[in-house]
Amino acid sequence: MSEISVLSESEKPKVLPYDPLNPEFLANPYGNYARLREEAAVHRTDAGLAVMTYGLVNKVLRDNRFGHGDGLGAQDAKIPTPEGPRDALMLMDPPDHTRLRALVNRAFTHRVVQRLRPAVEKIAVELLITAVEKHGDGPVDLSSEFCRPLGVRSVNHLVGVPEEYTERCVNFGRDGGRGLDPGFTLTPEEEQQRVNVRHGAVEITLEMIADRRANPREDIVSDLIRVEEAGDRLTENEVLTTVANLFLAGWAAPQATLGLSVVALLNHPEQQAYYLAHPEHADRSMDELVRYDSTVQLAERLALEDAEVGGFEVKAGEEVYLMFGSANRDPEVYENPDTLDLTRVGQRNMGFGHGIHYCVAAPVAKMVSEVGLNVLLGQFRPELLTPAPPTNGAITQRSYSEIPVTLHPVG
Repeated sequence: MSEISVLSESEKPKVLPYDPLNPEFLANPYGNYARLREEAAVHRTDAGLAVMTYGLVNKVLRDNRFGHGDGLGAQDAKIPTPEGPRDALMLMDPPDHTRLRALVNRAFTHRVVQRLRPAVEKIAVELLITAVEKHGDGPVDLSSEFCRPLGVRSVNHLVGVPEEYTERCVNFGRDGGRGLDPGFTLTPEEEQQRVNVRHGAVEITLEMIADRRANPREDIVSDLIRVEEAGDRLTENEVLTTVANLFLAGWAAPQATLGLSVVALLNHPEQQAYYLAHPEHADRSMDELVRYDSTVQLAERLALEDAEVGGFEVKAGEEVYLMFGSANRDPEVYENPDTLDLTRVGQRNMGFGHGIHYCVAAPVAKMVSEVGLNVLLGQFRPELLTPAPPTNGAITQRSYSEIPVTLHPVG
């Protein structure tokens, strides 16, 4: 394993127009976003541009002059393989991204994801009953005892990961919480954790690929292997990096989305009541919860050629940071954007991105969150012990590190 190099404070560039590691910002970034949007739609920093508004974020996402290339985002998200570090699927550009994404989308169709619901509900009930039996009337950390294991076990069930890996994968879901953050924002320990998680995901993936070669199944791993063996469309390394990417994204997104949604509803009792009373509007409710408090706060793009964003010239090779969390609170697009309103209809939110790089794990994250909320709020009476739980400290993927509650079964 290569030695980790961490920049000193004086060497770190000012990537964003605010301090993303400030504890007050991490607790609630949306006031900062509002101030910055009022000042300007686009801010120039030492590292490039930060785009704050919905319209401009959407425009860049749809502009093929912007991609990942070999920018900071791609460099910080390489997957270790026997042939050296390789790009993750989510940070590839066309045509490779187009070819691989078409295959991966098979695993996340609406039909396939919805078929997983009964298994997710069973896991959710089991986890919460176990938590009540363990803690009684005492505090329960929903993050570690519900959100994280539910997200990981759901994804593992979908992909077909053997049960003996469950505890290890749950730990990966915890330790990889800052997996998409710029490397220079991490401590040496955090960077080492990220490296360890990626190597662990690759190790499990290699074992699964070997097993599926000997014992093919009807799952995404077997599908990718069959394509690779049928011709030259997929290389051995592409199978490895694609499956490992599914794990790394899938373990993180559902637990983060569920945790943020739980806290939002517990802090808004009237919206919680609406959610329970209107299961027929579950899709719309989940969209609003994702808009209100986005797990994916920002995304990086590289200018692949000279371009222009909001009146700023962008040279090829410059970084552009798309502030999804800010775009989702843009008053030009959403009326009363700081209000959680599950009856809201309108523009699609940026909680999981947009366009060709829309988060591959988004359908699973939303379904797992919906089922988790149904079980938690419908069968138990959770009481939040703090309105502002601590976050995981991530710049890119917002999540709660702890969610202390008391749990009381209904009836």
